[in-house]
Amino acid sequence: MISLKYTNNVAKTPNHGKAHALNFGIKYFKLPKNYDYIFFMDADSQPRADFLKKVMPHFNNDNKKKLICVVGQVKGRGVNWISKYRQWEYHISHFIHKRAQEILKSMLVVPGCATVYRSKIFAKLEFPSGTLTEDMDFTFLLHRTGNNKMLFEDKAIVYTQDPQNLKDFIKQLKRWYTGFWQVVRKYDIPWQGQVLDLEVTMLALEGLYNGLIVIFFLFSFIPLLIFKELNIFTLPFLIDLFIFFIPSLIWSSIVDKDIKRVFYLPLFYFLRFISSLIFLRSFFYGFLSSEKEYVWDSKRYTQERQVI
Repeated sequence: MISLKYTNNVAKTPNHGKAHALNFGIKYFKLPKNYDYIFFMDADSQPRADFLKKVMPHFNNDNKKKLICVVGQVKGRGVNWISKYRQWEYHISHFIHKRAQEILKSMLVVPGCATVYRSKIFAKLEFPSGTLTEDMDFTFLLHRTGNNKMLFEDKAIVYTQDPQNLKDFIKQLKRWYTGFWQVVRKYDIPWQGQVLDLEVTMLALEGLYNGLIVIFFLFSFIPLLIFKELNIFTLPFLIDLFIFFIPSLIWSSIVDKDIKRVFYLPLFYFLRFISSLIFLRSFFYGFLSSEKEYVWDSKRYTQERQVI
């Protein structure tokens, strides 16, 4: 039996970013003292009715109370081609990456909209501010402080709202990927000797490689077309298409019972190209930026300077 307590109290604080708002609320309502577990919810997400019933048994079975958090599965609604692409990405991220990261204790990010925390962690740590990805920033902080026992529960589902058009999709990726590179620099990846460092380094190098391949393709396409040498792309393309892309797309479509998703394959390939270019771009804005104290130049983080 799960016992839940609710409060209708609301605290207001000036707009200084998500991290500040969360820390303010945690302290204002003394959440670690009054509650054993904390589940934050984003305005654009909705947990399924049985979310907590799937999550809480993991905490109840943790007799030593070493489990820091349980991460649920984030799912999109699939209302348009961009949202359907994001569904495919979520599927790969959850059922391949997060499964492996859980075993290796190297969870890359615990999403704020789908994570239940043991509240005692917030008596020790606060959400870091100054980067564009507070959730990833906090996840890296958990690893660096030795709090890396995190569990993924794929049956605990939270639905989120994905970008509705290409402009919003690009804007979201710029924020996510720039934030990724910010925390890579902030936590001195890959020089701290944790499994996290190896995991992040592999993903970062893969992303940079993909971005450089796209750049090479774009700039060499016309010369290679003129000299009829485009066949150099044939083998890598076929390997990617038939070994990874199509099988994973069919797999996710079957699991989500959305077979029509496979017909978006050309559009999905286009979005992968865009994503690779943005990841490469974000390397320069997030990792090579000269901005100090990890407070990047935006209206939101200019306000946040007043808090740091």
